[in-house]
Amino acid sequence: MPDDVDASAAEQTLPDDVRETIDDLNEAELRAVIDYAQARRQEVHSTVTDRLEVGPGEEIVRAEERPGYTEVVVRLTGENESDDDAANRYLYHVREEPHVNGETRLHWEYIGRVRE
Repeated sequence: MPDDVDASAAEQTLPDDVRETIDDLNEAELRAVIDYAQARRQEVHSTVTDRLEVGPGEEIVRAEERPGYTEVVVRLTGENESDDDAANRYLYHVREEPHVNGETRLHWEYIGRVRE
């Protein structure tokens, strides 16, 4: 690995044989490894949609992943419900936020009522 690259994280997490194999790759092969690793990360990383939870008296009508956030429409149910179904639907943008302890939490930003 070139000296100008900070290798400490790779040295701590990658097995030696994986690092040695990567060190022997040419540029085209490295690009293929990067593409593969990014796709693989998406497979193992849970999406925001998978982690959505609403409170009592609410249900998720729709959740759509967008670049940088997830668009979520929540409908009030039960005692919270109005006779006007459209008045019961609210739009949120939900994002993952990293915290200092290394965990990520969901941040719900209220956008407003929606009519669908």
